[in-house]
Amino acid sequence: MTAVANENDRATGTVAVDEDGRPVVHRPEHVTDRWWQEVAALLRPTVHGTPATAVTETSVTVRRDRAHALPRLLGRYPAASANWSWTPAAERLRVTGGDTADGLTRLLATGVAEQSVWPAGLDLPALGFVRLLRPFQRTAVARLVAASGGANFSVPGSGKTTVAYAVFTALRAQGAAHAMLVVAPPSAFEAWVEEARACFASDRTPSVAVRPQVLARTDTVVVLNYERLGDPVMRAGLAGWSRGRKVLTVFDEAHRAKAGTASRRGAEAAELARHADAAMVLTGTPMPNRPRDLEAVFDLVWPGQGHRLVHGDLAHLRDRAYVRATKDDLELPPLQLRVERIALDASHRALYDAMSNRVRQWAQDVGGPKRAASGAVAAQAGRALLNLIAAAANPAAVFAPGRPWSLPLEGPGHADLASLVADPVRHIRPAKVLRAAQLVAEYRARGRKTVVWSGFLGNIEALTAALAWHRPAVITGATPLDDSAGRANRRAQLERFRHDDDCWALIATPQTLGEGVSLHLAASDQVHLDRGYAAGTWLQAIDRTHRLGLPADVHPTCTVLLAMDTIDERVNEVLNRKVAALAAALRDPALQPVADPCLTDGDIDALLGDIDALRELLRPW
Repeated sequence: MTAVANENDRATGTVAVDEDGRPVVHRPEHVTDRWWQEVAALLRPTVHGTPATAVTETSVTVRRDRAHALPRLLGRYPAASANWSWTPAAERLRVTGGDTADGLTRLLATGVAEQSVWPAGLDLPALGFVRLLRPFQRTAVARLVAASGGANFSVPGSGKTTVAYAVFTALRAQGAAHAMLVVAPPSAFEAWVEEARACFASDRTPSVAVRPQVLARTDTVVVLNYERLGDPVMRAGLAGWSRGRKVLTVFDEAHRAKAGTASRRGAEAAELARHADAAMVLTGTPMPNRPRDLEAVFDLVWPGQGHRLVHGDLAHLRDRAYVRATKDDLELPPLQLRVERIALDASHRALYDAMSNRVRQWAQDVGGPKRAASGAVAAQAGRALLNLIAAAANPAAVFAPGRPWSLPLEGPGHADLASLVADPVRHIRPAKVLRAAQLVAEYRARGRKTVVWSGFLGNIEALTAALAWHRPAVITGATPLDDSAGRANRRAQLERFRHDDDCWALIATPQTLGEGVSLHLAASDQVHLDRGYAAGTWLQAIDRTHRLGLPADVHPTCTVLLAMDTIDERVNEVLNRKVAALAAALRDPALQPVADPCLTDGDIDALLGDIDALRELLRPW
């Protein structure tokens, strides 16, 4: 193909707009048929039933809603070997986003009250959807049907899966969707199966295929995890499954793709969204860290329009572009959120301070004021911060065999640190772990089960040992999703926690179980041994036990254990600011109790790109 590419070095093609307002890519002169066929194939692929392109010997006509993607596609091999001239009309279409922008503009021209009017003639029970919708869910269904998909930013635990099934039922009745593709984290798979059974009459329940190895045309709903979107075999299977019918693509826990094209997961989700016949995003935390997260989530529904909705000309109308049920709408019993500040024992204090001083000195060594860190240094800084968070609860999580301290024991202060880590398991009493065990015992004495969270495997091991008397269920990223060979899988562990009267605690990592799982019928108390900087992970974890269906006479609690005068204090500040920023972006005052109300401004990044930020986190307590 090198000869073909060289042959077309000076070839020039044109991108124009036809009489129906669709972009048309015209073939350059003096190019081979083989080259043109490969360019046409580049523009043609779609995993959905609606044809993306119409191809002739001299032109390729593309759907309007894919106009904004053309520059990227034409910049790929072999199309990149030609020059492409854009007519003024085509350039305007590329910038505005074509049908995507037109549909969004029409939606935003309609007020929230008008969007909330129930669609004329829509009778969900007659269509087999028999679950009774709560008033706020009914409003969400009406607005999302008006958007032909749209964005549902309702708080976790508000029944977003139920609403999605209702919207899909309505769109099927309108002929706007024939099947539904759901992209979700594995923790949410169970909900899509169970909610289908709960929402539909037994003889009208759609066929739901979860992680199918082979896709069958009889499957009405297909559920996949984000990591499989890039699998060529799966994409080929999706193309066959969706051919000839319209597919509603649902991105559940859509904040998983918040990095957009900066990450593989986000880029693959964005690519799928560009091909979608209709799209819907579900997440209660659409801006877990910064405004560009919200842009990426909006782009999954309206490709290329996220920036306009967050910072651009449409920002003042953003409230019309999403639905959100708040905690107040759910009428839940109030959550008692408390932070317990725990003093470290003397030996723990000495080791932690030595670690902190070592990282602080390292930060001074690797960068001067305002100096950005390289990728390798930033990664090392990230590991150091995580190790400090883990060690604030339990130094054995950092210094146990197989978990070496990420900074070398060299440089200023290395002798003191080296002498302190000789046998931390025997000499250090992990006060936060012991307090977590005490809380579980207190709740057990009152007949209440407890969910205990930690983001570190070493701390999970310490908790498992400390809570052994309570026969805890344990779920981490290493726990198989569904292993029929034994009980050591997530499904079995959840079942034991929910139904075994001798199992009084669930120990889990929020990265694994913090989304898509309902625990409120088994437990209403949580303990957080440690937390990272991800506000979305923190908020999602809270809502595993504080969600729709919680009995009115329950008094739910959430206890955060914070080691005094450690990095825990800085993590708390960062999370407070991020939650307050999310509350402001979504105009949801119900989030404010989760954040310190005096910290309402600023967008805090995850610190790793700037050594100054690292030093600020480690400033003397």
